[in-house]
Amino acid sequence: MNNSKLGQKKGTGLLILLLIFLLLLTLLFLIEEVKKKSPAGKLQPTEKKEEKIGKKITESKPLSIKKSSGKIALIIDDVGWNPDVIAYVTKIGVPLTLAILPDSPFAFKIAQQLSGKKNIDIILHVPLEPEETSQTETILAQQFLTTKMHDDELRKKMDDYFTKFGPYITGVNHHMGSKFSTDREKMEVILQKIKEKKLIYIDSLTSKRSVGYTLAKEMGIPSVKRDIFIDNSSQYSDISGSLEEAAKIANLKGTVVAIGHARTATFKALEEKIPELKKQGYEFISLTEAIRQ
Repeated sequence: MNNSKLGQKKGTGLLILLLIFLLLLTLLFLIEEVKKKSPAGKLQPTEKKEEKIGKKITESKPLSIKKSSGKIALIIDDVGWNPDVIAYVTKIGVPLTLAILPDSPFAFKIAQQLSGKKNIDIILHVPLEPEETSQTETILAQQFLTTKMHDDELRKKMDDYFTKFGPYITGVNHHMGSKFSTDREKMEVILQKIKEKKLIYIDSLTSKRSVGYTLAKEMGIPSVKRDIFIDNSSQYSDISGSLEEAAKIANLKGTVVAIGHARTATFKALEEKIPELKKQGYEFISLTEAIRQ
């Protein structure tokens, strides 16, 4: 083999090696491009996107929590058996209506001392005949007005109450009365006396069949009816729960009329729960304001 042919073979071999090298480079380049287009190749950009989203959430303003709303009018029944009620109600610091039992031993003293005080209204808690009377309730009320009384006797009794308590009271509700309040004729007698004195009337709704509220409206007497009793149980936890239930009613209706009684557990629950309810956005109002709603 001469030198000319040998040189041609070497040149051809180098060309082949160069082509193979270029081919390998091309393959490597294509492999890298495939990797970039694969899911693994998109991981880094996705992470960056999540970082941006996270940053946007962190920098955004916190969502404001919507407060509850509603107005609560509180009535305390059976006032007059314990003079300590004066200290209790002055500590609570929101509008309260005290329903005074007219024949109780401290009723007049409490009415005198608290009438006209800030956040305090006094109403008369007239004892009306219930369907059934326990011995304890008879002692508490002493003298129920009954459906068997003549109309003149009922008028005389109401006049006696107003003569004694008239300067101090803004209205009337009733103690017991599950029987009396369903008697339209007898209720009209006492409501007429309430109208004459230009007082408000609150139907305690001790019977679902009570005609008090409806009849008072017909007679043009400013009136309202009870929505909830907060202390059917004397347990603090139950009373606390009933106050929360009253707040829910206020949130739905706008205004709730809640009745409790002059008991230590009730005053304790009010003292502790009222600040919580105020923070939630509830407003405590007087009974006269509730009637105007």
